[in-house]
Amino acid sequence: MRVGLIAALLAAAILLGIGLGLYYRAVGEEIADIKARLVTEEQLSRPGDSETVSGIKLAPIQCARVYDLLAHPIARRLRRAEIKALWRHCEKIADIASGLDKIERQSPP
Repeated sequence: MRVGLIAALLAAAILLGIGLGLYYRAVGEEIADIKARLVTEEQLSRPGDSETVSGIKLAPIQCARVYDLLAHPIARRLRRAEIKALWRHCEKIADIASGLDKIERQSPP
């Protein structure tokens, strides 16, 4: 009886590890796809370029995907740094799209 319990627990741990590994890979592929579709830092340095303008207009779709990853607790724990970096990039794109990047930011008195 005890050997069967240990074997079942071992099998469950192995399956859990395999599942987490597959999910880690899937989240990594999702992040790579989002990065490929978002406007790059180099493109953001040329905001008047037609390709950049088009990319900025399409960014909300990709940034919604980033938000979904950020809101998912397992994905967030597995790939926290990459997801947060993408989210900061999305915030920068949103600032440029709204013109907030042109406003001088001042700290409160």
